[in-house]
Amino acid sequence: MSCIRRFEFDWLKQSVLEQIMLAQINVIKSLGAEIVIGDMAPTLKMAAECCRVPYYSLMNGYMTKYYAATRKISKRHQAFPVFKTLPRPLANWLTSLGESVTMRQIHYPFRQLRAQYQLKYVANYISEMEGDQNLICDLPHLFPQRVLPINYAFTGPLIYQPTADKEQWIAYIDVKKPLILVAMGSTGDWRKLGFLNQEFYSKYTVVTAGDVEGVLHAPHIISRTFVNMMEVLKRADLMICHGGNGTIYHGILAAVYMLCISSHFEQEWNIEALEKNSYGKSADDFDEPQWRHAINYSIEHRQLYRRLKQPEAKDQASKRV
Repeated sequence: MSCIRRFEFDWLKQSVLEQIMLAQINVIKSLGAEIVIGDMAPTLKMAAECCRVPYYSLMNGYMTKYYAATRKISKRHQAFPVFKTLPRPLANWLTSLGESVTMRQIHYPFRQLRAQYQLKYVANYISEMEGDQNLICDLPHLFPQRVLPINYAFTGPLIYQPTADKEQWIAYIDVKKPLILVAMGSTGDWRKLGFLNQEFYSKYTVVTAGDVEGVLHAPHIISRTFVNMMEVLKRADLMICHGGNGTIYHGILAAVYMLCISSHFEQEWNIEALEKNSYGKSADDFDEPQWRHAINYSIEHRQLYRRLKQPEAKDQASKRV
């Protein structure tokens, strides 16, 4: 993750990729697998091909060859200040051009490995993510695609559904105070949210999920390692999150507005889709006064947002596989 944040990909070395691929081949053969399903696993396509087993790839909409939008350059990239000043069409064209070059550079050790094992030629990293069949685990209106070939299909988001409600503690939360759920996944930087410890935020109940270091610890904060997100979101007025794929779909389904601090560029693409559809907003550049305003405004307008988004969320949920 540290390298990805610096846009460094030289850790994708042929020798390391080969070790992983051979281990995957061993598993496929030892189990006698007749099909392989992977979640954006870089070497799994090669392992399945070596074993002559069909590979099904679970994909994010923004990582297909047919994505109809531009994968915008990250705010963290050193070239972003320049791109920000360019006309949108020119910026998009240059971004796509730069991406094409980068995806081939990143894929170089994969091409070496493919040649070594006499596998099919694949041109770039995006194509390496493609399977014999491809299931896009997103909603089309968030991540629109150009005309898809027959081996692509939208499944809709894959949302974890707990088998039992283990969140009885929710019933004891003060219903007179707005509830904010904070879920930063495995990559979020909790230190950026340290301001929530301030007395000002005691007018809210703040529930944290996964803050294992206890960064948020004030009396108005309820800290949990894991939560049943859908149960908490039924009660929540706002979610602060990292913009991870699974997390944002919980928020959309519950019709809870999201303020997002991204950890890496893929989450920025998720957050951009949220903003386009009025599901949430990027808080990457917020200072503490801006956080105060955004939280207050979001909670004040939560009922209007719920009325607008709840039917849409339920309709999208009914289309899930």
